Amino acid sequence: MALFPLSDVHKKYVRAETLVGIGFNGILSVLFAWVPFHTVAVMPLWGEKGMALDFIPTVFMITLVQTIIITVITRNRVKAGRIAPLPQARAEYPILRMLPHNVFLRALTLAFLLSLILVPLSIGALWVLGFEEIPFIPFVAFKVVYGVAVGMLSAPLSLLAALSDKVGSSKN
Repeated sequence: MALFPLSDVHKKYVRAETLVGIGFNGILSVLFAWVPFHTVAVMPLWGEKGMALDFIPTVFMITLVQTIIITVITRNRVKAGRIAPLPQARAEYPILRMLPHNVFLRALTLAFLLSLILVPLSIGALWVLGFEEIPFIPFVAFKVVYGVAVGMLSAPLSLLAALSDKVGSSKN
């Protein structure tokens, strides 16, 4: 049994929407690296303007915004009949049952959980690899790759949760 046994239509939908989302995340990551840090020649791992602290809003905000957008768009498409729902996914995968139905609470939950997991792993990986600091331009490139990776992890989960939602519910 596959991790998420999806029809070809659902695989294509999840793949396409994930690609759109990660493209958007890549662009936002450039902006979120440039605006606050463009005056810094070298990005330290630690400190007030360090990468370790920057991982928190990066993971949290990418996941929060992406989950809200994905959930609203996917629910509307399911309701309009443009994509079939996946109610069986909720029954098969407990993590989907744990997510709140309310769009904002779902986004907050996923953002918090992914931040709790990815931020320490990211800091630990850079520390173990010996990255105490990175020059600014490579940092921007790293931030783009990081934003894309966060989107690649959060988008499919958000999409599957939205596809498994009950259609026509009065709750957001």
